[in-house]
Amino acid sequence: MKNIFKQAVIVLLIAAMAVMSVGCYGSFTLTKKVYNWNGSMGDKWTKELVFLVCVVVPVYEIAGTIDVLILNSIEFWTGQNPMNASAVTGDGTSVAFNQKTKEMTISYAGKSFVIANENGRATVKQQDGTVIAYVETGADGSLMLKDASGAVLTSYTQAEFDALLASR
Repeated sequence: MKNIFKQAVIVLLIAAMAVMSVGCYGSFTLTKKVYNWNGSMGDKWTKELVFLVCVVVPVYEIAGTIDVLILNSIEFWTGQNPMNASAVTGDGTSVAFNQKTKEMTISYAGKSFVIANENGRATVKQQDGTVIAYVETGADGSLMLKDASGAVLTSYTQAEFDALLASR
C-alpha cells in the first residue's frame, strides 16, 4: 500500500512539473508579427486606430493566447517555434499573415476578413476582396472610419483622438 501511494505521489509530481514547465517565456512570434504588421499601416494615427480595432476585435489577445498556450510551449520542448505565418485556436479562430502582401487574414466567429494597407490607408475587406471599411486620415490629423460606400461610421479630430489615447 505504501509503495502504491509513493508511486502515485511521484506520478502526480511529474505531471505537475510537466504542466508548470509548459508556461515558459518564449519568443512570442505571432504577437510580434501582429505588432510588426500593425506598424506597417502608415502614419501614427492610422497605426493607433488599427491598434484599437485589433484590441476590440481581439486580434492581440488571440495572438498572445496562441503564443502563450501553444507556440511558446512547442518552442520550449522542441527548440523551434512552429509559427509559419498562421495559427489556429481550439475554437477555430485563426490569424494568418501574408508576408509578401503584408495582409492579415482573421477568421473569427465563422467570418473571415482581411486587413491590408492600401494606398496609405488601412482597409478591411471580405475574403473575396470586397471592401467593408477603411480608415482615412485627414490633412488636419483627423481620422475617419468609413464603410465601403464612403459613409463615415465614426470620426475623431486630432484633439479627440489625443484625448482618447490619453484616457487609456
